[in-house]
Amino acid sequence: MSINLPRALFNGNKENTDPDILFSVCLGPRNAKHPDPFNEEWWMDAATNGNFEILEIRHAGVLRLSMPLFLSKRMGFTCIGMPIYTRTLGPTFYLPPSKPFKHAQNVRNLIEELVGRLPRHDSIRIRLPPGDESTFGFSLQDFSCEEQFTFRVPYPSDIQAIWKNCDQKTRNVIRSAQQQVSVEYGYDFSDFVRLSLLNKSEKENKNDFQTMERIFNAARARNQAVIVTARNRDGKSVAAVIIVWGAVNAYFWQSARDLSCGVGGVNALLLWKSIELADRMGLTFDFDSYGSVSSAKFLAGFGLSPLVRTEVSRQIVPYKLFKLANGMMLKRAKAGAELRA
Repeated sequence: MSINLPRALFNGNKENTDPDILFSVCLGPRNAKHPDPFNEEWWMDAATNGNFEILEIRHAGVLRLSMPLFLSKRMGFTCIGMPIYTRTLGPTFYLPPSKPFKHAQNVRNLIEELVGRLPRHDSIRIRLPPGDESTFGFSLQDFSCEEQFTFRVPYPSDIQAIWKNCDQKTRNVIRSAQQQVSVEYGYDFSDFVRLSLLNKSEKENKNDFQTMERIFNAARARNQAVIVTARNRDGKSVAAVIIVWGAVNAYFWQSARDLSCGVGGVNALLLWKSIELADRMGLTFDFDSYGSVSSAKFLAGFGLSPLVRTEVSRQIVPYKLFKLANGMMLKRAKAGAELRA
């Protein structure tokens, strides 16, 4: 199912030809409770297939903190960590208005109480969203804090100024791709899977499409997801990205591309269209970090300053030794495979 946004709305059969009111009518995150979708109970339910719990802290019966937890077993160790396809996770605070010092003190105290109430575990590793106010509190509880980075286009922003700040090469490849493809917005998950499998066969592809589709369907049911697809002149889809959003932030969640399509700038074009989409919905757009140096340099071409996304972790000594030994075995296996090749 694909819908041409300039002509039709996402909410069924309603049609409106006025692009100025399009997004305010149909795409706003009407039911989102959290800034990001990942803390929502429905997201955790879909990502873990119901295998999660919510830890709550109440004072005098009043909710002050809640945090979803995902526990798993690894070689006999109990781990608290990130569910698959979940980009960030952290505590949500419900604090009354107070002076900055008192607020920060309350946050630290609640994190101390949270850590003390965690289920028995051997390892915990949580990736906090940018600007999360609990990082300092975790560091005081002997957690390691590792800085990772992402890029964001805050809302509100002057989109024309953002465009002008892009590297000239980035703008050029976007313009070039725009002349070769059309962009549609819809919900055809099977076509997204088809694109993903073009690059790697089902045996080689590491994606868990069953879980991914379960999450996508849950987000779509709440009007918090869309697939942005690029089609060539023959109408064939050559690249697609999935955008998910909460009450404040939209995320570049998944992507797939036909490497043989011959449209070099199609990824940059879909990123730019996603930025425009988030802006029209009144949301900050998060590029969702990067997986390689080349990807980081590509994203830096959009002219934005990197933002810290902190991962907090703590492990018992036996688990650290297990991770060290496992890492050494993987390096040896990789080296052996390279020699045989």
